Amino acid sequence: IIQAEINNRSYGMFGFSREATGYGDNPFSTSDGSYLLVAEYGRQILDGNAIIRINPFFRHIDERDDTSSTNDTASDNFGLAASIEYTVCDELTVYARAGFGAKQELGNAFDFSCGANVKLIPSRENDFLGVALGVFKGTSSADEPTANNREFVAEAMYSFQVNDYFKIVPHIQYIANPAYDADNSDAVLMGVQGVFSF
Repeated sequence: IIQAEINNRSYGMFGFSREATGYGDNPFSTSDGSYLLVAEYGRQILDGNAIIRINPFFRHIDERDDTSSTNDTASDNFGLAASIEYTVCDELTVYARAGFGAKQELGNAFDFSCGANVKLIPSRENDFLGVALGVFKGTSSADEPTANNREFVAEAMYSFQVNDYFKIVPHIQYIANPAYDADNSDAVLMGVQGVFSF
């Protein structure tokens, strides 16, 4: 990832990532294997109380099977995402994000999420409760009817700052229609992250 400050209100970023590379493959080669190119432009608006971000991307998916010469296919996808984050006051930040991919068969066709971070305890400035809702639109085909091609996610987390260098973040997610498969039961995921900062 390369990131540069354009001016005191905006920045630009460009990133490159290899996906599913084999042992001994050149990580910088784009002639074989899958890769992702992504960019980001961010700008502060509303006197610095909000920031907008725009993310175009290009993804090349190599579906070759080295053991068979009959499956030498590759697919390309591109898309765009945009988000806005707004600090309403010291205790509340809200955000929203939307994105789309040109080819549904290579991933989400569209997604939208929104949420908020709330500081519940004034004396603990670095602690906050985060809540979010998201909807993801997947493929539509004869095998996957339109009625089942939405996945819904609700998430809650709490960031607890233990000291200047360490915080604990427990979280819980509820996922309805996971993987766009109506035969799957809804899922609940729970976890705890430990984050060190130096």
